[in-house]
Amino acid sequence: MNFHRLLATLLLVSLLSACGFHLREEARLPVGMQQVAIEGADASSPLGRDLRKALARSGAQLVEGSDEPHAVLRIGSNTIRTDVLSVGGNARANEFTIRYHVEFDVLGAAGDSLVARQTIELSRDFTFDATQALGIAAEQDLLTEELQHAMVQAILRKLEALAR
Repeated sequence: MNFHRLLATLLLVSLLSACGFHLREEARLPVGMQQVAIEGADASSPLGRDLRKALARSGAQLVEGSDEPHAVLRIGSNTIRTDVLSVGGNARANEFTIRYHVEFDVLGAAGDSLVARQTIELSRDFTFDATQALGIAAEQDLLTEELQHAMVQAILRKLEALAR
């Protein structure tokens, strides 16, 4: 019995390693972003807080008001809006979409542009069910939080792609 279990485990491990599966690593930032400051995103806002954590995990040293030369990640636009997708026969909205729009660029330590102005827009749709009206606010909050986390990852992946 133990031999069959060991053989099955070895087979599973070899199949998993052969398929090319590997865990996603932290983003590799451009060379000029070892020291970076963030402008335009309040440190207490979800985007600012999550972006600071993600940049630190990626190996960047966050700089606040230092005289040393450093890169600057500038957040130009940071908006979340909810739009109606469809209206039912009773003149009430049935479907909504939450759109999250962020524009950013990166300036190098010398003031040159490391990353030109980039725009990322993410969206999630949800359905309004009148029988579940109490859960709609919680669902909308959850979708907004999910979008904020996804936006941070999208920004880091964009920076990583531009670093190559």
